[in-house]
Amino acid sequence: QAAAMSAQDVGEGTTKQQSLFEENNIADHESDWQRDNRIHESVYTTAAQITLNSNALHNGHNGHNVQNSTQSRTRRWKAKGTPPHLSAHESLQVEGAQTHEANQDLGHAAASSCGGPDPSGARGCGPMAGRILWTLGRRAVEMGLPSGHVRCFDLPVDLRPGSRAVATSTPNQLILLENGSSRLWRLHLGPPSSVDLLTLGKEAAQFRTSLGSRMAFLGSSLLITGTPGPGAHTPWLFDLEAQSWRRLPDAPHPILSSAVTASGDSITIVGGWSKRRGCHGHAQTLHLRQPFRWRASPTNVVPWRRPGAGRMIPQVGLVLALGWMECSGVIGTGDFRLLRRNGSAQGATNSSSRLCVLDGLNWGVAELSRFPCSDSFEHNGEIYPMGEGNVVCIGRDHIQAFSFATSTWQRWPLPKQLAQDG
Repeated sequence: QAAAMSAQDVGEGTTKQQSLFEENNIADHESDWQRDNRIHESVYTTAAQITLNSNALHNGHNGHNVQNSTQSRTRRWKAKGTPPHLSAHESLQVEGAQTHEANQDLGHAAASSCGGPDPSGARGCGPMAGRILWTLGRRAVEMGLPSGHVRCFDLPVDLRPGSRAVATSTPNQLILLENGSSRLWRLHLGPPSSVDLLTLGKEAAQFRTSLGSRMAFLGSSLLITGTPGPGAHTPWLFDLEAQSWRRLPDAPHPILSSAVTASGDSITIVGGWSKRRGCHGHAQTLHLRQPFRWRASPTNVVPWRRPGAGRMIPQVGLVLALGWMECSGVIGTGDFRLLRRNGSAQGATNSSSRLCVLDGLNWGVAELSRFPCSDSFEHNGEIYPMGEGNVVCIGRDHIQAFSFATSTWQRWPLPKQLAQDG
């Protein structure tokens, strides 16, 4: 399952700071992680999103598929009020003049999918336009925003579950990273669609990626953050012209399942996880020029229990979507507390995802809002700006957009076609 998005406002993302952070028990985290992966496998494989305004693609996010959870997810997607979907042969219709009323209807349909009305009193985020693409093997599911219209089409490559996707600066072009290897393809979305293999010989087997590996497009290169086992601290850089991988210095803290954002000649990674270490909430910045030095926060700056996502938003700062956690209080204040871990309590009143902003100079964090629906963000570790002053967060279970101007939320249900993996 990969999800991605590009927008009119290009920037980056990172995370926040939290004085009260508890290190997670590794055994508890593994159990929770395995449960999340099983659920994840019933959803989608790889995705990318494009804004129609700029006609540019941006990043990807991934998952796996297990038949056991398909029925429950299908029921959720068929909640009363869900808008009709297009057939596999109908073209996507997304216009910049979509009405605010249409957004409201979609928001109400999504509200029932996360167990009730929007706790933040959202009334929509205003006009936006974009599309999201999920891939399942050789099949793609595309959803337009804000209309919610869906279509399906075939791809010229068969992708493994958990593969990554990231957009380049060329319209309708993605780079795909195969799960379990270092093999890369360049995908041109048609009609007709075509694919080119970028990694030849040993370059396709330099390392193994996993669900927690993040992927960032840096213009002339790609960065992969972390690989399974001993590679949880290791970034890899791919030169698109030379078509070769280079291993970079290890990060002080694990960088799997983190929030990632690129800015100029540096990349900031917040949070992370490894089997040996468990979760952490440190922020780390890698300068992408010799001698490739790391700068890390001295302490945990955010509470981190499940994968999050981030981006630098102009006039706002480094914005982070924190994966759902059992907690109380407001992040960045003295009353915030992490509660006992319970992997089956995603929908509980004391479980929530939070949208925060991080000061990269002194690592201070402030909470912006609580997500209407708890979610985790197992993708490239990014959130995506759309339109004027809006960000879209594409999670494992929901699509949610926040307006900085009105501090309100807009929600869309995931396409029901994502359950039809096969």
